[in-house]
Amino acid sequence: MKKIISFALLLLTLISCSTKKDIHYFQDIKDKPETKVIYTQNKIQVNDILTISVSAINPESALPFNANFYNAVGNVGSSGNSRSSGTSQNAMNLNGYLVNADGNISMPILGNVQVLGKTTNEVEDLIEKILIDQGQLTNPTVIVRVTNSKITILGDISGPGTYPYFEQNLTLLQAIGFAGDLNISGKRNDILIIREENGKRTYGHIDMRKTDWFNSEYYYIKQNDIIYVYPNGPKVNSAGYITNYTGLVSAFFTALSIYLLLTK
Repeated sequence: MKKIISFALLLLTLISCSTKKDIHYFQDIKDKPETKVIYTQNKIQVNDILTISVSAINPESALPFNANFYNAVGNVGSSGNSRSSGTSQNAMNLNGYLVNADGNISMPILGNVQVLGKTTNEVEDLIEKILIDQGQLTNPTVIVRVTNSKITILGDISGPGTYPYFEQNLTLLQAIGFAGDLNISGKRNDILIIREENGKRTYGHIDMRKTDWFNSEYYYIKQNDIIYVYPNGPKVNSAGYITNYTGLVSAFFTALSIYLLLTK
């Protein structure tokens, strides 16, 4: 009887223990010197929606190029209720310029402008050059923003879903923070990132227990990235059987009680 109880206590101890090696992030951080932060600019993709504001020395001369922008701002200003944030975002998207399958946007007077694969700064410079070269405006200033950037986070995480964002540089860590961090059963050593860019799909695998990926192309996420968190081995093995620790303990003691009754 004492052997059975001792074995039971030992088993429960082993079950309840999780090693820091499996759970903690950035385990090699103490070995890292100070490093330089390198900011990047995302490239415009098909189905991105752009807002474009054009200004010039003579404001009236820029009005024909700002119809979409002023429609969006007008809709935002007239929302005036608790849903204004969602309404303003919808207005910006509806009145923005959609990047079509050919990588073009269609602007008033200027017609099609090829923007695929360019940064917003590059598109600003391009539109300014076109306006000057065509004699449309003198010393124009163009501001371009992507308004529908979003990421999708799935798997063993607290809040899976699709999240919009507006930052130019958003890290993988911030993206995971949107979703409330990994569950304790989420695998830290293999975070999958699915990325579509320039007509190609790539797959990145990140070990969150280390920091060597800080300098990789996956440190900053890109619009439309999909982040997937794999469940760990015990979570997978328990699927369809015992789905939590309490159930496991209950099942163990039930089995133990039946064994003791049968062996009296």
